[in-house]
Amino acid sequence: MVLIFGITIAGFFVPDKERSESENRNLAQKPDFTIAGLFAEKNEDRFTTQYENYITDQFIARDTWIGIKTQTERLLGKTDINGVYFADDGYLVTKTDADAVDKEQEEKNIARLESFVAKYEELLGAGSVNVMLIPTAADILAEKLPAFTSEYDQEALLARLEASLGNAWIDVRDNLQAHDDEYIYYRTDHHWTALGAYYAYQAWAEKLGLPVRDLTDYTESVGSDEFYGTLYSKINIPMDYDTVMLYQDGKKYRVEYDSNGRYTGSLFAMNRLEEKDKYMVYLDGNHAMVDIVSENKNGKKLLVVKDSYAHTFVPFMAQDYEEILMIDFRYLQMPLSNVVKAYGITDILFLYNATNFVEDENLYQLER
Repeated sequence: MVLIFGITIAGFFVPDKERSESENRNLAQKPDFTIAGLFAEKNEDRFTTQYENYITDQFIARDTWIGIKTQTERLLGKTDINGVYFADDGYLVTKTDADAVDKEQEEKNIARLESFVAKYEELLGAGSVNVMLIPTAADILAEKLPAFTSEYDQEALLARLEASLGNAWIDVRDNLQAHDDEYIYYRTDHHWTALGAYYAYQAWAEKLGLPVRDLTDYTESVGSDEFYGTLYSKINIPMDYDTVMLYQDGKKYRVEYDSNGRYTGSLFAMNRLEEKDKYMVYLDGNHAMVDIVSENKNGKKLLVVKDSYAHTFVPFMAQDYEEILMIDFRYLQMPLSNVVKAYGITDILFLYNATNFVEDENLYQLER
């Protein structure tokens, strides 16, 4: 009783937090009570659901309790906890259960992507639109996963899209598999590393008939060797740090975020290395729009429709275009056709990680 009532009473005196730095997300805030909210049709809109989320997010010493829960379940022999596999060689890997994937959403997104490619190839010309879906660690490092997993079949998805998209498709899976013994995915984060992105860049350059720059053509440096990623935050137990590597091409750029009228001269936001989520060093993390202008005046303007996997990829090929515009449908509501017209886009690259692609509810914007 002391534990239950003590924690409850203490919670009233601890100020609510707006954001969890360890989980890299905003926390639920106390909802306002309304009769309409109490009887809302959708479960996520109901006052009781929102209040439960609020209590869960604002629970006192939340991070400590997450760690205790993880340690307890590990002692009981669980191999996945809170949506994270405990894989071999110290890897944490995002779990995407095949039975949990919304098949209707998957089919919608596949159809939208196919229509999108056909529409803009007709508008911009053959070969102007390319698609890269990046397999996650659950696919490329599948041999490290615990036995008897029911993981979503990314290989089947990629094969299906390769068949339907034809020349627009860029296969990166073979390149990544050829280097699966290297440090191409973080051990504590759901992203690929800059090295993994480089091997995908090789496939991209070969497909477009461009010279493939060697890794030694970039200046290599350690951004941080003390990085704990998003998957670590879900289990919160002691682990070895990840290392964030930077590969810089030495070229000059003008980078603008969200059309704010302020410019920076680098593809790397070095100040982000002082924060918890050090992955944001690559192009300053998630933004609705990022405009990159290079010194290369070849008239080629690339639109990258992307998720955060693109952030480590774009620095390898930025010098090949006069201008690159990156957009993220999670934050941008402008019709895509307006963007293409306003910026004089000549080429388009669609770049997502495979599981995010099938689950993303924002891809209806491909039709706008």
